Amino acid sequence: MNASNRTLDPNTLDDLDSPLTTIALPVIYLLVFVISTPCNLACFVLLCTRTKRKTSTIIFAINLSLADLLYSMSLPLQVSYHFSGNNWHFGVVACGITTVTFHSCMQCSVLITCAIAVERYLGVVHPLRAKHWCTPWRALLVCALIWGLVLAVQTPFMRHDLTLEVRQLQLTTCFDIIPRGTFGSSPRMTYVYFAAVCLLFYAVPLGVLVACYVCVTRELRRSPQTDGEDCSRRYALIMCATAAACFVLCYLPNVLLQALHMASRLRQRSLYPYYKLTHGINSLNCCVDPFVYYLASREFRNTFRKALRPLHCCRQCDTDELSTPSEVASFVKPTAYTNSKL
Repeated sequence: MNASNRTLDPNTLDDLDSPLTTIALPVIYLLVFVISTPCNLACFVLLCTRTKRKTSTIIFAINLSLADLLYSMSLPLQVSYHFSGNNWHFGVVACGITTVTFHSCMQCSVLITCAIAVERYLGVVHPLRAKHWCTPWRALLVCALIWGLVLAVQTPFMRHDLTLEVRQLQLTTCFDIIPRGTFGSSPRMTYVYFAAVCLLFYAVPLGVLVACYVCVTRELRRSPQTDGEDCSRRYALIMCATAAACFVLCYLPNVLLQALHMASRLRQRSLYPYYKLTHGINSLNCCVDPFVYYLASREFRNTFRKALRPLHCCRQCDTDELSTPSEVASFVKPTAYTNSKL
């Protein structure tokens, strides 16, 4: 365990005692854990065991549910830590594992969500390219690269003790105060690291996802419409808007507050409690994903009904109908999609 041999500035001490981090944040984490864990566990098990055709969409969904599930399982220790007044009781190893799991799974969730948006964009706007690019093997490769990149970025956290004893408050923090030397001898490297992470894992995916869904929505509105498709098209547009809105609302506050907090620290001020609270807002996305990306899919709903059939909880389900990278693709250029099963 690291011990603070220097006097921490009053802003840092106030941040550690803020009710935003000792009350509001753990309440959000606890709510997310209660809702997200069973939902994502059920989705992960059904996607792995009940889907016969492992399409690219299913591959992305399995990895997204796994990332959200592991993230949710890291929250109980965070809840205990913050409710204890930001005092870590579980040792150095547990702090490192929790921190790496917490951040890596959140970043994986962001990148996989962005990959799903790109897949939907290709399926709707460029259907012929989607037939070539959106294959299960390519989806598996993309997911492997995402997990590898995220774990590589977490290397500094794996190599260092992230706990710090704050003698002025008689408590031990876990990652709230980064010990010296974690990112090298220069303090500037800490700012460079977090700025790069914010840009790579949050700002850029946010822009890509919004751009993809804007293009998908525009293409859906322009495509020829046949009788009886109005309701289905409207549903697809609503799902695209919902996916984009949820992502923006959950992650944009974190991007903005991190930038403002880093700028304020250069002026010896701090917005850390507000920035920390945006992590709680981020975590809400884990509760939304099962409903936006799994239960919104006709194929997954049919799979869910089949799983419940032995319990006599549902009627006879229909056969799987999803044959394109996304259901929204079925409402655009039907001729081009006739033989584009993945």
